Amino acid sequence: MQPDLAAANRRVMEDLTKKYGVTPETIDYVTLGPVCVEPRRIVKVPHPPIPAAGAEGPPRRHPGSEPSPLEAALLDTVHRHHLQALAMMDREIVGRHARGMLLAGYAYGLHDPVCNILANCLWHDAVFPASSSPEVLQPMMLSCKAIFRLARRSLDALVAFMRAYAPALSAEEAMSYLSRSHGNLHHAAVLVDREGVFHTNRMDDAFRAAILAAHLPSDAAREAQFFFIVNCAPTDAFLAKHGIHGHPLAFGLSDLRPQSNSSLIVLEFVKLAASSLALTQPPPSSPSLSQGAYRALRIKMHAFKRDQEFCLGIVNIALKKLAFQFGELYQIHLLCGKSLVTLVPDSYYHVNFLASRESEPNQPKLFFAEDRASLKDVDDVTLCCPVTLSGRTGGCSACEYMGMKLIHPVDEKFNGQCDFTKGKDPHIVELFRKEPTSEFDVPLIDDYIFFELDQHPEVITFLETSYSYMSDDQVDPSLLWFENYMP
Repeated sequence: MQPDLAAANRRVMEDLTKKYGVTPETIDYVTLGPVCVEPRRIVKVPHPPIPAAGAEGPPRRHPGSEPSPLEAALLDTVHRHHLQALAMMDREIVGRHARGMLLAGYAYGLHDPVCNILANCLWHDAVFPASSSPEVLQPMMLSCKAIFRLARRSLDALVAFMRAYAPALSAEEAMSYLSRSHGNLHHAAVLVDREGVFHTNRMDDAFRAAILAAHLPSDAAREAQFFFIVNCAPTDAFLAKHGIHGHPLAFGLSDLRPQSNSSLIVLEFVKLAASSLALTQPPPSSPSLSQGAYRALRIKMHAFKRDQEFCLGIVNIALKKLAFQFGELYQIHLLCGKSLVTLVPDSYYHVNFLASRESEPNQPKLFFAEDRASLKDVDDVTLCCPVTLSGRTGGCSACEYMGMKLIHPVDEKFNGQCDFTKGKDPHIVELFRKEPTSEFDVPLIDDYIFFELDQHPEVITFLETSYSYMSDDQVDPSLLWFENYMP
């Protein structure tokens, strides 16, 4: 039987509020803590340099404001591109390169969006390999927040490219061209040229604007990726070797022969390209974390591991039900996020994951599962089915209310599907509704798993600003107020 972690957390929080005299009104406004130690601190994490006017992405919205219908539709398209890229990788590769995906798997580049995501992901791990430290993990999970953040930053980068390439375009006009080209920069640039829109024809500057907008982890990563993109073009001979023909700009995973292992081909391509570039990296610095910041890092890493184990338990039970239904065993490739749907009288977990039949290990599909939160056996799995990434997807009022971007089935019924807030006080509904982007200005829990001192200055800044002044006894309760809590 799974422990009731949510109830345990509530009991601990109640004890702490009594001990430190925290009022419910204070709790409502705490986001980064440590409310039990001193008044809330506003933490500002530095952002990468912003390009000149005309090269920026979509204007930042105020919290609670809605994106335009065009932006929302394009964001959904780019989100699906990232999930398609993850599904292109086999089980071993997707785990090994989850780090590169989180840190640099963006949709801009010389090829189609899915191929760009894979190439940028594999490039990052080739040029900035993980240290041999046992603390740098090879996880089986990327949270839905992390995947959606990739999509959000990819879209910002794509729009920044278009506005640097054609400065007369507004953000909405740039997104219109991207929507018509399904996020393919080359096709969008062709449309701009065909329709007579003035453009600079300076692809280098446009890619530099895209890289600045994508929020890569360091200046070294930004410079190295710019060098990679503008100097790297696969040769016709290399493409022909794998049955891909035409101009290098046409290189895309959709052109691969059906029998090819696409992820291995792209991996070979990136290794070949990276090895041909004379990249000179600056010597690594040797910063160190303060005691409070280091303890906070360890707690966050432990929380990720426990959350991953919890999510694995949910999915393993769902796959057992799938095996009973279809008589075939499945294996997990990657967990792609979960959401807790709180209803009366029951609560449910919604989960996305990539899995494949054991007989077809290199052909993973994206699945959706719904499980009762009590989760004792397969009878608590109310739904487990594959979901499509090629067309429209189902909506979930409950997940959207919590700011969780999961792919739901179109033709199946599940809890929280619609009218989740019906009959509730509209003021309270709006007060507690979460935007998917509301937590992107601070590190997500996934970031701590891949954190390395010499490569991620923003994470260092956040940890030191938030926790360096605290003792071990203060760090522990303060993290109860942080968004990376256990379910």
